[in-house]
Amino acid sequence: MTSVSLPSPLLINGLSYIPPPSAKSFEEEFAGILPPGKSIQSSRGIIHYYDFTPNASPDAKRVLLIHGIGTCAIGMEPLAHRLTASGSHIITYDLWGHGNSSTPLEPHTPALMHAQIFELLSRVRWSSAHLVGFSLGGSILATFAALHSHVAESVTIVAGAGLWRKHGCGWWNGLQIDGEWMLGERSEQMILDRLEGDTPSQEGWKERLKNGVIESEPIERWERENHPGHKASVISTLRYGNVFDQHESYRKLAESNLEILVIVGEYDSSFPLEFIRRELRALGWKGDVKQVDGAGHRLVRSHSDEVARLIEEFWGV
Repeated sequence: MTSVSLPSPLLINGLSYIPPPSAKSFEEEFAGILPPGKSIQSSRGIIHYYDFTPNASPDAKRVLLIHGIGTCAIGMEPLAHRLTASGSHIITYDLWGHGNSSTPLEPHTPALMHAQIFELLSRVRWSSAHLVGFSLGGSILATFAALHSHVAESVTIVAGAGLWRKHGCGWWNGLQIDGEWMLGERSEQMILDRLEGDTPSQEGWKERLKNGVIESEPIERWERENHPGHKASVISTLRYGNVFDQHESYRKLAESNLEILVIVGEYDSSFPLEFIRRELRALGWKGDVKQVDGAGHRLVRSHSDEVARLIEEFWGV
């Protein structure tokens, strides 16, 4: 009989995760936008979340928003704020390694992302919710709902990832993603440049923030400079997470009885409308894909009113 030995848990200073920066430091930099945040000490570190309507009626729709790979929960604020107008109970949270959530010292697989959702739902005592995911969050949502449909009252995927194919990226792009042994730090920097870049923040961003205009560059820069685990989480998520080849999960969603809405921006260069439609049709998707006119990939911020209107029509409110 072959002996199989599982690897020992990875620990740093006795912890199985990299702690996040203090919530106070984030709040000082991006003051006045998000409601007071709360932290959960979970089995894999700290999960930081925001409740936009803590005094919502017990009968209100319970809505969980999942952000993308660059910005943390603050990137969903315009959509979250807009959806509160319908009287819904809105919660969003920082994914692992983003904002004020920890970086678990393990590969950032779909299962790790699912565990974070369950930890959060357990804390807020929600047995189910209407789930809304943007970009990476859309792919996390697709893989989660495909396995745990009983938790999803409905599914809304906005500019969702997961339908890219690694084999279609070309050998060099594939090497950047998977070639840790060959390119080392260069591979990691290529991944970060590809996903977040290093674009300087535009002058006056804090004033625009006070007026509700959220720009991704200062948020991503703050995370890179202040969260000791952020870069590791981003790289691990791209390599092992929900970004590529999640077609089987989308197929299961298409075959399920769940109520599903897919939204894409007209000019989204990351996930073009026709690409999304073609991939979903090949998986047996019979529903429509809603287009937001004039929008690019960041439509949850640039066109939050239009996205919220489509979601509310989908919910029937």
